[in-house]
Amino acid sequence: MLNPTCYFSVFLVSIVSCFYENNSNYEPKWIYFLNNQKKLMSDLFDGYDNSVSPVYSQVDPSKPLGYDLEAPKRFNYTLFLYFVKLVEVVEPEEKVTLVLEISEAWFDPRLAWEANSYNGINTLYVRQEKVWSPTLNSYKVNDMNDLRDQDFRIVSIDSSGRVNTTTSLRMSINCPLNVAVFPFDSQTCVMQFTMPLFPIHFVELHTELFDGIANSTAWSLMGNAEWDMINLTNRVEILAYGDYQLATFEITIRRNPMYYIYMIVLPSFIINTLSIIGVFMRKADRMSKLNVGLTNIMTMTFILGVMADKIPKTGSIPLLGIHIVVNLFITVAAVAVTVFIEKIKKVVLPRLRKRKGLWSYKLEGILEDWMDIICMIVLETISCVNFFIIIGFWIANS
Repeated sequence: MLNPTCYFSVFLVSIVSCFYENNSNYEPKWIYFLNNQKKLMSDLFDGYDNSVSPVYSQVDPSKPLGYDLEAPKRFNYTLFLYFVKLVEVVEPEEKVTLVLEISEAWFDPRLAWEANSYNGINTLYVRQEKVWSPTLNSYKVNDMNDLRDQDFRIVSIDSSGRVNTTTSLRMSINCPLNVAVFPFDSQTCVMQFTMPLFPIHFVELHTELFDGIANSTAWSLMGNAEWDMINLTNRVEILAYGDYQLATFEITIRRNPMYYIYMIVLPSFIINTLSIIGVFMRKADRMSKLNVGLTNIMTMTFILGVMADKIPKTGSIPLLGIHIVVNLFITVAAVAVTVFIEKIKKVVLPRLRKRKGLWSYKLEGILEDWMDIICMIVLETISCVNFFIIIGFWIANS
């Protein structure tokens, strides 16, 4: 004898099967829509060849655009950018990696229909492999990956023959970096796309930006921890060595210098300041002073090595590099001056003490008591000026 659970399971299966097998259980308008859509699909793709493009190519490239007034307009292809996210900037390789959300739109007159003939259906959604799609190539790109599932791409077609699809791309672009004011630099990078084989006489490219990303509030969400996006523009350019158009999107990013201020500039200033004081301490012996100076020199050299790994090998020295090199020279100068003063004291002081004049007594006091202090103040002043120059750039760019 069957238990109640088995009876209940059989009942559910019968109800569900009845629903899916009996069209009368659907909404009548839905059934009517599906029937009209099926008819539209049959009529629309009857004789349609998705291996042949709808681009009108019976044009003489040697003549100006629009010379044939009876010919149809050029094939219209639009790239619509509605999101961009900065992933990383690999500075030694001058490579910028981005994730883009792009919508593509074009017209295929073979896919137009009269909506009234199909109960007002204006939009049709089909697999992308059923329609002809233009080939989009990137320009000056290291690599590009399409994040869409290759087997489940959908396009929308409206009754005018306009085809729309979206794509998610992860691309690494070549972006020459100007690091002259590193780490307060801003960089401008371009993403360019083109339709190969279709020159300007056949195809008209357009670019558009989604209104929601054309403002500073949206840009603040598109950067990463180190870089902020400060501008995003679009335009269409002509390839320099051919009659091909380039759909161009340009981004401007600005580095966040806080890491370098707190991890390099401020510590190096403090170390340099204390080192200068240590080198000119009057009660310390000569070897202790030299140890302090040489330790600081090695520290500055290490910081230079760390910074060199972060930037491309260009002909210009970045601002932060100049700052560290100046600190390095200040330390070298402090060590050299200390050795020089010790030598002067050993040679000059005994001679001054033999002479019992007023000027000899004053010079002896300056050499013995004030020379170290004067040199320390001069070098500390130079170090402070060097530090505040960097801080001034920080304030000016904030």
